[in-house]
Amino acid sequence: MPRVLASTAAVTIEEALEILERDLSRHMTADRASELDLDFLEEALGQRLPEQFRTFLVRIGGGILYERHEFFGARRLMVHDIELVPDLLSFHRRFVGQGDWSGPARIPFHRAEGVVHMLDLRPDGEARVVSTDGARTYPDLASFLQQVVIPSVAPDEP
Repeated sequence: MPRVLASTAAVTIEEALEILERDLSRHMTADRASELDLDFLEEALGQRLPEQFRTFLVRIGGGILYERHEFFGARRLMVHDIELVPDLLSFHRRFVGQGDWSGPARIPFHRAEGVVHMLDLRPDGEARVVSTDGARTYPDLASFLQQVVIPSVAPDEP
């Protein structure tokens, strides 16, 4: 039976992370983040990262998921002497420097097919995810992972 994500029922961050962890062999990731790494990121950014994203970085880390989704983590993903995916802080600084900044409460964390997605930090709850092209918004990281990143059917299943 194929593993299919429910398209109408929202998944929790725990369910999404369990799928990503089961598919770990399909990802190329840097070391996972420690609490010290997260503290450093938050101090450098001047704000706390959303809990769902903190959990993602601790359990999955930054890197390339499913061969096309770049996630910026606490460390850059290096293969030999080639940087494949920058760390979150470096990408954030570069993003701000290029003038693609949409406000102090947005943190770019994902890139695929030329579109960057940002965590839109809200003081009243979990951060929503917005695309830089303005075409898409997701209520939280779990929804984003479900709708954008996690394949609907596992590749080794019919």
